[in-house]
Formats: sequence, C-alpha cells, structure tokens
Amino acid sequence: MKKFLLATFFLILLIIGGLFVLRLFMGWNYGMDEARSEIHATTLDGKLYVAGGIGLFRVLDSCEALDLALNVWSDCGELPRALHHVAMAADDSHVYASGGYVALPFEADKEAGLFRHDPETSTWTEISKLPHPIGQHAMVHFDGSLYLIGGQDDGKDLDTIWRYDIAADKWSAMQPMPTARHSHAIARSGPRLYVTGGRSAEFGTEMKRVDVYHFIENRWDRLPDMQTGRGGHGAFVDNNQLHVFGGESLSAAKVLADHDILDLATSQWSSGEPLNQPRHGFAVSDKKMQSRLTIVGGGARPGLETIYSVTGTAQTLGIEQ
Repeated sequence: MKKFLLATFFLILLIIGGLFVLRLFMGWNYGMDEARSEIHATTLDGKLYVAGGIGLFRVLDSCEALDLALNVWSDCGELPRALHHVAMAADDSHVYASGGYVALPFEADKEAGLFRHDPETSTWTEISKLPHPIGQHAMVHFDGSLYLIGGQDDGKDLDTIWRYDIAADKWSAMQPMPTARHSHAIARSGPRLYVTGGRSAEFGTEMKRVDVYHFIENRWDRLPDMQTGRGGHGAFVDNNQLHVFGGESLSAAKVLADHDILDLATSQWSSGEPLNQPRHGFAVSDKKMQSRLTIVGGGARPGLETIYSVTGTAQTLGIEQ
C-alpha cells in the first residue's frame, strides 16, 4: 500500500512538472500576471480591462488592465469575490462587471452582484443586485444603461435581455432574444447589437445563428447564419462588417482560429485573417487600434483542458479587408 501511495505521489509530481514545462514551452504564461480564460473585456480611456476568470486550476478575483498604446499591463484591484464567466462593459467614467460563477464546477454566484470599478481609486464596489443569478452571458453599455444578454441560470439557457438604468438604479426586462443561448459573442455598432453563435440545449454546442437587436425599437432581426458554428468566441463590428473569430467546437474537441466576416450591406460571408494562436474563452477589445483588435488570454485547449491551458498572451487580429 505504501509503495502504491508513493508511486501515485511521484506520478502526480511528474504530471504537474510536465504541465509546467509544457506551459513554458508553449508560452502560455506570457503577458498577464495571471493567465486566465472564460473572460470578457471592455475598454476605458485607452485601457483594456479584464477581471476574474479561470486561472490555473482556480478561480480568480484579480483585475488587470492593458494600456493599448504602450502595451503595458497594470493591476486594477480585486473583485469582491473570485468569479469566472464575468461579463464586462464600460461607460464614459467607470468599468462594470456582472454575474459569473464562484467555483470551477460552474457554481452560480447566488449573491448575483453588479460591480463598478473606479479607475481613480482602483477599487470595485457592488452597486446593485442582478434580477437573478446568471453566468456565461454578455453585457454591453448603451445610452446610460447596461444590458445583460442571454446566459444561463441554474443550468437553464436564457433568452432574456435585462436593461439596467445606471442613474435610476432600475432593472427592466426587454424584448427577449429569438433563441435562448449562452457562451455567445456580442458586438455593438451605434444603436444595434449583434449576437453571434453560442450554445444551447436545443441547438447544440456550435450554434451558427446570428441576430441583431435594435436598442431604440426594442426588437430583433435575424441575419444569415455563420459559416462555422462556435461558442466561446469573439465578435466585432467595423465599417459595416461583422467579424466573428476564434472559439471552440466541443463536438470536435478543438479550438478554432478561423475568422468569418459578414458584409452587412450584401449579407454575404467571407473569410478574414485567422488568429495566430487558436483560443476560446478569451477577452477581446471593444475598440480597435490601427485597424487591429487586441485579444487576450483564453484557453489553448478545449473543454475541461482549459484548467491547465489558460493563457496570458495577447495577440492582434486585422479587421480591414
């Protein structure tokens, strides 16, 4: 029995050592102070903010900000609690984070808080309670309000859109999405919000569906399906083109690098520059720098392999044809 326990102990050490060497060889530790995946990002005053996420075998509460002009990382305080799959957005003066999970097995944050970051003091404060616990959702700011889009609550896929009036501290239910989903990506252009892909119990792990929400009219339209279904990916709108990139295919057990582009004038899809490092669960800037997007972190391996393949790397993606 002692020999078995000793052999098991050394096997575990060997595996841990092997993973450490693999991470160094692959460059997964480079960039952020703490490599992380299952994250979102937002930008304020030229900095890209990332908070929480899944770190190496743990859940993180730290926040890091990347100066997009100087390419320098800095600390931006700690969330009130460690969370992953936290959605983020910013207005003209503050950064916001909402929802998420408190444990690796996707245990919902029952406290369901909405947090605000003050860049002057580098502190996070809970300013409201969400309508219900939520994770794997997205958040965006428009005209003085935050919008929570889709996600899951207690394992149930959501089609809900919640609007939070920041000044009034008031939540309102908006017109639901045509399809419940989580792990989708969003991109805003003026008064329109594009929602791409994702996962659902009804439509599987690689949804191709693309919908557009009109903030002012509070209504939805459907756009042509993506060429490649995916979840845990990124999206961006620029020059009347919708860009969708990265993510993962759980059914094929692979991480994606490809980049699909929808011309919003002609409704035709084409292919763009792929990611140079396939990733899922990464954070993408909602602002471009010199015709390129900045993408940070993410998992280099699909599914459960995320817990050892989280990355701190930053890469850029060209978004002009």
